[in-house]
Amino acid sequence: MDTVEAIRTRRSIRSYATHPVERELIEEVIWDAAQAPPPFSGQLPWTFNVIQGVERISAFGDEALRYARDSHPDEPGWEWTDRPGFQVFWGAPALIIISGRVEDCCRAGQNLMLSAHARGLGTCWVGSPMLWLRTGSAKADLGIPADLTPVSALCLGYPAMIPETPPRERPTIIWLD
Repeated sequence: MDTVEAIRTRRSIRSYATHPVERELIEEVIWDAAQAPPPFSGQLPWTFNVIQGVERISAFGDEALRYARDSHPDEPGWEWTDRPGFQVFWGAPALIIISGRVEDCCRAGQNLMLSAHARGLGTCWVGSPMLWLRTGSAKADLGIPADLTPVSALCLGYPAMIPETPPRERPTIIWLD
């Protein structure tokens, strides 16, 4: 699969097969993610935490959902916390959390998703657990260093279903010539 094909065919996967992802494959995907450009040569601007096991990840998702219900700001956009049957981590057998500075983690996260897709895996970048993930107790439970900020939470696994390609409109481009 070439890069352009990977970019145009990758989808957010919200239904995963139950079998685990091999550790070596996860390590390869993370190595690909770490090829994202750092802000300065020689820096390691991110840390990757890997959690495996559907039940374990689901329990963390339940905790994240409870925390969001009890602690979210009083503003629109939090309706998902009351959606019946909502699963924060979509039944994924692996979860990768990237911590560091936002711009660095986003570059690594995009590489991770494209690498996973090219290797037959599915991903879903989830924002719903972020309120909980940034608490001291969640960071301690997940082994995230206290001085780092979790930025990206990515579900990972073999897709049970791949959604159709949604129609897309061309973006607005503003040229200054």
